[in-house]
Amino acid sequence: EELYFDLKTLSYSLQWKLPEQKEWHTTIGFNGMRQTNENKGVELLIPDYSLFDAGLFMYTQRSFSKTTWSGGLRVDSRALDAKQHWEGTEEKFAPFRQNFTNWSGSVGVSYEPSENVVLKANMARGFRAPTLAELSSNGSHVGTNRYEYGVKELRSETSFQLDAGIELGFEHFNLGVSAFRNSYRDWE
Repeated sequence: EELYFDLKTLSYSLQWKLPEQKEWHTTIGFNGMRQTNENKGVELLIPDYSLFDAGLFMYTQRSFSKTTWSGGLRVDSRALDAKQHWEGTEEKFAPFRQNFTNWSGSVGVSYEPSENVVLKANMARGFRAPTLAELSSNGSHVGTNRYEYGVKELRSETSFQLDAGIELGFEHFNLGVSAFRNSYRDWE
């Protein structure tokens, strides 16, 4: 077999719904995964590696007579340890370790001026760490018929999103219209 990855993943998640405080419903928790990969094929596209993701979050929501507010905050961290690999006298993969940490958050509101109409608006910030393949690929990717090179200098991407919309709900049909804007950049 040309490419063969022995990928092992352990995911974890713990959430705690806090007791209601003045009609605020709040959940806190953490989740993530531990992952290891070992190449067992003849060809290698990515190095052997271990990865650990951990995220801590809080989400809260409160409803008033016609309005609901919600928001959340999350901090994520990724630790990546890629192993060295030699093919004969040539180093195919240099060892490296990288850590990525950043935050995400959102706030939103929905308003029901009548029984059949809901207005919504949201604002959010997101974060994405580069994948191991984006950082360290060095080989033929048979499925795409190309040779891939990773870039170890990649940084986290962050995004900023705004959206707003209106939903009309009637007995026999629903109609929704929304506007969405998302921008991103690679800064930590």
